[in-house]
Amino acid sequence: MLMQFYDRPIAKVSLELFFTVSAVIVFALFAIRPTMQTMGKLIKELDDKKMLNQKLAQKVAALSTAQSQFGTIMERVSILDQAIPLSPKFEQALLIIEKVASESQLTIINLQAKEVPKEPDPTVYIPFNQTSRTTRPIVLTVTGDYPAIRQLIENLQSQRRALIVDTVVFSITEQRGRKVLQATITVNVPFYSPDQAKTAISTPVTIPTTP
Repeated sequence: MLMQFYDRPIAKVSLELFFTVSAVIVFALFAIRPTMQTMGKLIKELDDKKMLNQKLAQKVAALSTAQSQFGTIMERVSILDQAIPLSPKFEQALLIIEKVASESQLTIINLQAKEVPKEPDPTVYIPFNQTSRTTRPIVLTVTGDYPAIRQLIENLQSQRRALIVDTVVFSITEQRGRKVLQATITVNVPFYSPDQAKTAISTPVTIPTTP
């Protein structure tokens, strides 16, 4: 009976139609699969770019906030450069100390620096992240009364150029047959200098000079 059924024309047409539809579905799957994979990659890439766009928008907002804040403190940047400069400017610090001591009505007995740092080459640019904070001491010896010496220390520490009074040693000395108060003051002068460990891994940029 089964053979008789398949011998009928309608059964043959149905069987051929089934195989045709099956073949079409199989070929369609093979044809659509690369397209589906491409669509999946595009969707993932679109999602990644949306996330990147959100992060960039957050960074732009943060930069806008930072720019507005920097505008309010921009005038103070020059003061910070004067307080702790990017080069020793040691001679300037010595002149400031000498001037303040003279204005305090004190007698300067001695003003010395054990080491005078070398000024960097102005034609070589070294980024700030390749520098480190350094200090060099200056020893000032003066004579006078205690209030004047105390005022001198306060004046030194209130200068725009950062001067750090490290130690003050008092002693009694004799001048012209009378005893006077003497103070030996150690003042640390901070500045930024190239860090050899950091500059060794990078090449400094030479700034061209115009004739």
